[in-house]
Amino acid sequence: MGDALPNGNDLDVINQLNNAFTGASFGGIRQFVADTGDDFLWGNNRNLARASWRLGIWPTATTTPSPKRRWFAFLGRILSKTNRDDIKRGLKNAVLNNTGNVIGMQFWAQYDPNVAPNSYIVVVSDVPAGAGQIYRKITILTDHEIPSSEAGDPNPGPDNGEKPPVHPLGKKKKTKKGRKKKTAKKKAKKYKSS
Repeated sequence: MGDALPNGNDLDVINQLNNAFTGASFGGIRQFVADTGDDFLWGNNRNLARASWRLGIWPTATTTPSPKRRWFAFLGRILSKTNRDDIKRGLKNAVLNNTGNVIGMQFWAQYDPNVAPNSYIVVVSDVPAGAGQIYRKITILTDHEIPSSEAGDPNPGPDNGEKPPVHPLGKKKKTKKGRKKKTAKKKAKKYKSS
């Protein structure tokens, strides 16, 4: 049962998280926090499901029950308060890192038969990234998948005191496949020679 972890939906979200918390995107999150003072990732009254929604991160599969709704339930109420606080602390320490050695974050989920039944353990660690640089890594250990009976939660509403913009890294743009970009052809100007 648990050896299916991480499953396809988990890997989808993990890849999105790893992309959002590395390179220019991680710099964008840091800049947004510095410019606005918005603690949307770790504040006491902040919801991790809302933070994920604001960053546009959720499973993209369209199966039933909805993986997106189940992801929001996982972050908002299935994880224990201790688990959520551990994640928030890891996020805060990476984003507000004042020594400059954290260059991004990595995320992972893993089956562990030693975790108490139907619970989770959050492990925050540092992974070497180069000379004097690290990635802050958040790993969720568990002995089970979210129960198939879990229908999930709707998109989380705004947190109290939330600062704009709603989407700190910009809203995801939907791409249309199969359409070619139209370009206007310029008419050649005719010049009279003298």
